[in-house]
Amino acid sequence: MAELDPAALQRSLADWLGLRHPDAREVVVSGLVQASGGYSNITLLGELSWQRAGVQERCGIVVRMQPLGDAVFPDCDVRRQYRTMQALAGSAVPVPALLGLQETAPPIGAPFFVMRQVDGRVPNENPLYHQHGWLHDLDPEAQRAHWFSGIDTVVNVSRVDCHAPGFDFLRPPPGVTPLGHLLAVSSRHLAWAERLGRPYPALRAAERWLLAHQPAGEPVALSWGDAKLGNCVFCDGLVVAALDWETAALSNPVDDLAWWLVHDESLSAGYGVPRLAGFPTREETVAHWERASGHTARDLAYYEVFSAWRFAIVMARIGTIFMQRGWVPRESAMDLNNGAAAVLASRAARHGF
Repeated sequence: MAELDPAALQRSLADWLGLRHPDAREVVVSGLVQASGGYSNITLLGELSWQRAGVQERCGIVVRMQPLGDAVFPDCDVRRQYRTMQALAGSAVPVPALLGLQETAPPIGAPFFVMRQVDGRVPNENPLYHQHGWLHDLDPEAQRAHWFSGIDTVVNVSRVDCHAPGFDFLRPPPGVTPLGHLLAVSSRHLAWAERLGRPYPALRAAERWLLAHQPAGEPVALSWGDAKLGNCVFCDGLVVAALDWETAALSNPVDDLAWWLVHDESLSAGYGVPRLAGFPTREETVAHWERASGHTARDLAYYEVFSAWRFAIVMARIGTIFMQRGWVPRESAMDLNNGAAAVLASRAARHGF
């Protein structure tokens, strides 16, 4: 991407889309800009114009590119996101319409995929939606409705038939449980983060506790992997698209609920900020999820530690990148001092690790 000017990049994408959609004519990509926020992929937003079946169409598009340099994950793979959304198309989980996947670097310098942009609003995380933004400005009843629409989306993910064709690539290696596989993946992520940064004793202590307290006989379902308000596109109070499937996996269905709760806690209590007035309590949320999903939240406490640990690893990488690039001062120790690390510390005090 760095070697192409915007006009050349737009022409390359238009040519690429034309090859993948031979029924389209007069394909034009315009207004391409890099989106702010999100650190695991490069996201470009633009507009597509083309003629299909004699009808002129215009729509917003999103281009998700594999990172070219420093990354948050050691094995970021846009193909995983694309294949998951491809398998989810037509299900009760709303995902954007896909326009094509490029698995090798050309024509824009990195693997990428293109999807239609979904009209709606996404809760902001920087600044925190608990303090500023359109969700913050809604009345409490509307805030509550948005929250539960998100939880219902989490429920719908757990209801997807993860044994159906299209999800085979998510299965763990033979003889390995889904949890065991996810623990191993996250342990490699932690080791990689330490090699690129510094040792993280608190994360290692959490890792030992998680390995020693693994639940047995768990149910298995599709896991979003990054279930949070900030990955929901809302329209009229309802989720109309679920985004960011790069860490999709098979897991205990309570895993996504735990991630949702822990992520919200990290953006509120993790930074000493009160939650939005309309948001339901943890207990209300869990009860709603259990009723709607038919699953039990028996292992929720374990998976909250698991979620806080994984999120703290992600924030260790993001903090390291921010400090290396001079976006925050090194004395901030952002890799250690962040909302996820604070939530993990609270769980460490509770469980004694």
